[in-house]
Amino acid sequence: MVDKREIRKDRYLKLMTKTGIPLAIISVLSLWAGRYFGSPGLGMLFFITCPLAMAIGLAYNIRYVMLAVRKQREAKEKEER
Repeated sequence: MVDKREIRKDRYLKLMTKTGIPLAIISVLSLWAGRYFGSPGLGMLFFITCPLAMAIGLAYNIRYVMLAVRKQREAKEKEER
């Protein structure tokens, strides 16, 4: 079994979390506020921040899986020895 806490200590995962979550919140808030106030500027902010937040989220998931597989292989190699 892979320790998830140990994987989440990765420096790049922390960086992606600290940038991705606020960016996603800004994206959603700009979508709602743009619709509520009828502001095309806020709508454009959504179209800029949404792909960035999704790309960071995808990169986070890929990095997490890579680290989990690496830890699993290391554990399996230790068992075989």
